[in-house]
Amino acid sequence: MTTKEVEFRNSKGHTLSGIIRYSEPVEPIKYPVVVVLHGFAEHKHHDLTADIANMLVHHGFLTLRFDFHGHGDSTGAFEELTIHQQVDDVISALDFISELKDADKDRISVVGTDIGGNIALLAAAKDARVKALVVQGARSHFDRHIESRFQKYEIEELMRTGLYENSDFRIRKGYVVSARMQNVLDELKRVFVPVLFVHGNDDLRVRIDESRTLFGAANDPKAIEEVDEADHWFRGDKREVLVELIAEWFKRWVR
Repeated sequence: MTTKEVEFRNSKGHTLSGIIRYSEPVEPIKYPVVVVLHGFAEHKHHDLTADIANMLVHHGFLTLRFDFHGHGDSTGAFEELTIHQQVDDVISALDFISELKDADKDRISVVGTDIGGNIALLAAAKDARVKALVVQGARSHFDRHIESRFQKYEIEELMRTGLYENSDFRIRKGYVVSARMQNVLDELKRVFVPVLFVHGNDDLRVRIDESRTLFGAANDPKAIEEVDEADHWFRGDKREVLVELIAEWFKRWVR
């Protein structure tokens, strides 16, 4: 097994920190690639993100998981985060992975969890290098993401003062403005690669109807998997079920 800590830059010059992993080949080959996107205020070492990336290696993929701008070990301030910036980070990750000698730039897939799934959809609408997608536990509208993180009065304060702070993070109103500029369902109309939506029936963080709405708006080819007894993070033995679904989808369409 080969594991490499890597760094690359986004368009604003921030350094993004990532980890590449793949099985050591008997002879030189180019691997199909999976880029794994973490959720809101998470990072590349989050157990869900890391497990997806590490377990997919055993299915023959080269994986890249990285910290978005202002997250984990990447530079930049979290409070300056925007949806546009996160999409830009993914495009920069595609630029980076396309230049790796062990990676097949014509076989790149993306999997995103939570809001990372929304970012994956937006990136695929912009960049034809994405050949297949898996979206897990995402929402159909960014407003619902905002409402899940802030009380109504907190949003009003954020928009009035320009800054919101709690014990976990600081965020500027640019994040809300950026989110409200994006219509996920409209962007889905511009995604013409195979997309699988996965959602746990016991997800108390994001309602399963969100994935059903996304699925209904997506172009073919598409599929939806509703996993019994799985929570938002697919804890326990459901984690392996999730990875198997991801692996089989990418093997079907990319390999």
